[in-house]
Parts: sequence; structure tokens; C-alpha cells
Amino acid sequence: MAAMQRKPEKAEQPEVVAEHKRKPRTDPRRLRAFADRLNLMMSEIGVPERGRARVIKDRVGVGGTAAQNWLRGNSYPSFEELGRIGRLGLDPARLLPKKGDVVPSNVKGSSSSPATESKRLARLLESQQLQPLMQLRTDDGEWNHTALPNSVWQQLLGRDVNGFVMMFMKGDAMGERFKDGTPLLIDTNITQITGDNDICALLVGETVIVRRVHRRLQGDYLISCDNPLIAPETIGRLGSHNDASAKAGDVLVLGRVALAMQKL
Repeated sequence: MAAMQRKPEKAEQPEVVAEHKRKPRTDPRRLRAFADRLNLMMSEIGVPERGRARVIKDRVGVGGTAAQNWLRGNSYPSFEELGRIGRLGLDPARLLPKKGDVVPSNVKGSSSSPATESKRLARLLESQQLQPLMQLRTDDGEWNHTALPNSVWQQLLGRDVNGFVMMFMKGDAMGERFKDGTPLLIDTNITQITGDNDICALLVGETVIVRRVHRRLQGDYLISCDNPLIAPETIGRLGSHNDASAKAGDVLVLGRVALAMQKL
């Protein structure tokens, strides 16, 4: 009888442990901490309290009720939604639980934007002309929210994803190579033209364009397209998005196109 009475206790133990692991995601302290951080960061970027839910709804792509619940501490975004919060101009890593908070798992957030992000790059990210390549990763750094191993990104890109942003090709300047709407990964760490025919994202005023860039022996640059209907241009100087002294009329290099994602 004694042995029979001990068996149910052993059978129930895994369920108790599992329930304990599930509970933190809806823990009131965790939800309140997230809401406090979100409201604080919205204040930092100048979004008034009354309009925050609408801004989140429009930019993050969730329902108004979900946005209100996040701000009030009634619910918590999925990890995919947490990555999209970067569209607000916020760093999702700051929204995740800190040491001492209730932590639901071993998932962490980080932005792949450069550690010393230029003002121009920040403005383009805020206007959503560019998008950060966000990572929501496990402690060992192996998996992110796209469910694609970081080792695969490193193999494709030749280095880690720090400093990469994503943009969508606009127009037909690059012909069949990059069709309109093609997602492109831009390495914003590379702003110096070293190759004979680098394909780069360039900032002209407040507009981002994609062109081939060739540095000529004379020291100037040939800017060309793959579309034969668009004539090439020659400019004397190319600046960098990191150059704080660049003038309004300068053409600036945002980075080199490292990868295009399109159907074959």
C-alpha cells in the first residue's frame, strides 16, 4: 500500500514542474515590467501616452486591443511580434526581462544595427526605408526568431549579422538582377568602395537607391545600373553615412549589398 501511494506523487511531479515553467509568461510582475519599459521607451522617442496604441498598431502590425494590452501590462507579445517592435525605432533588447525579472526562457533579443549607429542610418530605420535584421536568440547564439541558425547566416554572409539591415528594392534600375520588391541585406559596416563593380545602397538626399559603383583611376566614381535604359553617371566624391561632416547634397554610401532574397 505504501509503495502504491508513492507512485502517483512521482507521476504528478513532471506536471507540477511543467506548470511552474509555463507560469512566468503570464506572471503579473513580468507583464507589468514589460509594460513599464515599453511606456518609458515610447516616452523617450516622444510618442504621447494617448496615441501610443495607434502607433504600435500601425507600425508593428497588430490589433489595437493587443497594443493596448501590451501598454497596460495585460499581455505580452510573441517573439515574432517583439522583433517587429523595432519598427517603432525601439531596441527590443531593452524590452526583455533584465536580471532579477521573471524570465520565461533562455531567449534574448538584440539588434544587428551597428554599435555606433549614424544619425542618417537611424533616421532611415525610423522611416522604415531600412529595417534592422533583428535577432531573438538563445543563450548559445545558435537560433533567432526566423528559426534559421546563425551559422547559416554566417555562411551566407561571410561574417556575423551585426551591422546588417534589410531594404526592399524599388524600381527597375537593376533590371532582372534585383527586381522591384526584392529584399536586400545591406552591410552598413562597408562604406568604402574597394571593388571594381560593387553593388551598393546609396543615400541621395533622403532617398535610398541601389547602384553599381566603380572607382576610376582618375579618383572619381562611375555610378551605373543594370537597366540599359538608365545612363551611367560620374561623380567626384562619395561620402559615408557615418561622416557627420557630409553636406546635404553629397551622395553617401550606406553599405554594400551582401545578399538578395528572391525566387529563382
